[in-house]
Amino acid sequence: MKAIKKVLFVSYGLLLSAIIGLIAAVFLVVEGFLTKVAWISNNQIVQTLLIIIGSFILYFLLKRWPTLPKTTKDSLMELKQNQTIDYQDVFLNLLVTLVILSFGSGVGPEAALLSAIISLSIWQADNLRYFYFQYDELKQLPFRSSLKRLLNPFKYRQKYDEKIAPKTPKLLKWKKLLYVVFSINGLLAFMLLIKQTDQPSFITKLGRSHWQLSELWIVPLLMIVGIAVGMILKQLNHLFEKTIKHLNLNLAMRVTLGALGIIVISYLEPNLLFSGQHSLHLLTGAWNNQSATYLFSMALLKLVFLVWCLTFNWRGGDIFPITFATMTAGFATAALLPNFDTLLVVAVLATTLMSELLSPIIAGIFIMLFFPITLTPIIILVAGVLFLKNKYLQKVRGKV
Repeated sequence: MKAIKKVLFVSYGLLLSAIIGLIAAVFLVVEGFLTKVAWISNNQIVQTLLIIIGSFILYFLLKRWPTLPKTTKDSLMELKQNQTIDYQDVFLNLLVTLVILSFGSGVGPEAALLSAIISLSIWQADNLRYFYFQYDELKQLPFRSSLKRLLNPFKYRQKYDEKIAPKTPKLLKWKKLLYVVFSINGLLAFMLLIKQTDQPSFITKLGRSHWQLSELWIVPLLMIVGIAVGMILKQLNHLFEKTIKHLNLNLAMRVTLGALGIIVISYLEPNLLFSGQHSLHLLTGAWNNQSATYLFSMALLKLVFLVWCLTFNWRGGDIFPITFATMTAGFATAALLPNFDTLLVVAVLATTLMSELLSPIIAGIFIMLFFPITLTPIIILVAGVLFLKNKYLQKVRGKV
């Protein structure tokens, strides 16, 4: 690749990756704004009416686009099957998700957001591919015409074609390097806008830990309890989904039941509305002196609310809700074990439960963000053991 073509190619990629980062940030800013507007009143009757209005909006959106909202899993599956993604509906996907999140659904923004980033990354690749293969043609056009083509969001693109894709080691290394550069650039654009708009942090530090070696004998016991509880919860979830599936409810009924769940939670415990990402402060604040029974009830109710929303078409991410629920269960367990370091108990139980409900890798990475660095080795150890356990069980099942 000639020097001038390389410079222009990288500059174009930086522009596109910055746009992706800005879109992600704008989505979160708009979601936060709409949520504040929708829930500005503390009157429960007004809130109930707003949830009903939101359910009507969601019904008509899902009636028109029944496959939305797409999650990360949906996008990865589509990419695996087709080697590409239809990104024409990416903004519709975010719109449907905004409605779901703004009206109190107990799900997180991360599923739709990551799905959008995956789709837009394929869009970026298609645009860069067009630039790379049509560079000579673009050079012959007047500058304004070339710019119009490159800035057109959907018209001038080139899908991946294995037959013509560059395969030389030098170009492949260059490609991997650019992946890293563009990802960092998009992340910087995202963080810059988030910082400028004064958005609340996703991460709440839970305090300090002063665990001792003499306390480590409790770790395997907490893991056994976490594994057992996680297995029971997964079975109950599977049974609930199977039962609802057999009922064969239509879209209107499903959305209505989802809205009814949100209304019930808004009356019972409003703190459990939304994803829980901005409610973790309760564990070290308002809920700090609550009983273990209360905290266990809140953890279970949060998980039930999550499953209810996911089942009845108020779909979204499950990472933040599960994080909140497992940490709440961790603090409840710590209340029963006053002679042990609180955050040690919370970290081990939350990591174990989250590993069972999602995956050890996600649990390990996510849980570490909220705890002091002194607990990092413990969290890695727990996640690592559970990862090996899952691998072993997969291997055993494969032989049966």
